Amino acid sequence: MLAARLHGNSDLRVEEVPEPGAVGPGQVRVLPQWCGICGTDLHEYAHGPLYTPPENLPQVIGHEFSAVIAETGPGVTTLRSGDRVAVLPHVFCGTCYYCLRGRQGLCSNLRLTGVTWPWGGLAGQAVVPASQVVALPDGVSFEQGAVLEPLATVVHGVGRSGLRPGDSVLITGGGPIGQLTVLAAAAAGAGMIFLSEPQAARRQMAERNGAAVFDPPDVAGEVVERTGGLGADCAIECSGSQAGLDACVAAVRRAATVAVIAIHLGDRSVQPEGWVWRDLTVAGVWSFKIWDTPRILAQVAAGTLPVERVVTSRIAMRDVVRQGIERLADPGGDQVKILVSADQEV
Repeated sequence: MLAARLHGNSDLRVEEVPEPGAVGPGQVRVLPQWCGICGTDLHEYAHGPLYTPPENLPQVIGHEFSAVIAETGPGVTTLRSGDRVAVLPHVFCGTCYYCLRGRQGLCSNLRLTGVTWPWGGLAGQAVVPASQVVALPDGVSFEQGAVLEPLATVVHGVGRSGLRPGDSVLITGGGPIGQLTVLAAAAAGAGMIFLSEPQAARRQMAERNGAAVFDPPDVAGEVVERTGGLGADCAIECSGSQAGLDACVAAVRRAATVAVIAIHLGDRSVQPEGWVWRDLTVAGVWSFKIWDTPRILAQVAAGTLPVERVVTSRIAMRDVVRQGIERLADPGGDQVKILVSADQEV
């Protein structure tokens, strides 16, 4: 079967590999359908491997994917062959402090499909624990299901920001996470959604989805002016840049929350005394609560979280580098979310 495997820095190959072996207890064999390219994949390719241990190379990549169940292992009773599913990336132990409290994404022994687990979504088959598989409702397509993992992270981030119906929110960065945050903030009842993004195509997408978009030299000043001198009720940092983080902190009112979803590589400069004097909360956002995923999929099915709007291209696996990773890494490009077909021509 074909699989996209990371061999090292800037070395991703689509090649023939053996199919996975026997399905163990509590596991399922899946046939991936669509797989999203994530920012983590870009970092692993261009700057890494950062998170994939050297002994795991070559690593099948892909951790945002939908699939069809092909086979169930011993002890699996809630899934059947032919079921349509989304596959979450978290391979968790189920027994540590965090798992026992329902925070499997923070598992002390966490492994991630497509990063530190042998199989990923960019392959003809994958074997994964049944505990990380979520059934897709009839009204949710395979393409929508492939976006569940980043969408669930964003929904968690909106919750961490403290956004309430009617609130104003600043989102910095209009990449896939920023665009999904616009949709999630709207679904949560935000009164005003501001998005700061330098790339015109991304600003246009966010504007079509209901955000007030801009790229001024003074983001905070623009937000304060548009909120009558008060500042935004909360901010969500999705750019991974120093400028984005600084803008979020400067643009919110007193006693607000800044949620940081983006991964910031390298050092950042902050001034915590400004957080203290203004009674700010700065909240990191990692993963999501797994039990929330059926509710999120119900919102997708109902049309209140139209995640398909952020998908800008669909490509075949053989084109994952040239038409996928390289286009997403282009600062002047117009791509947001690219889905890769794992089992069919596009």
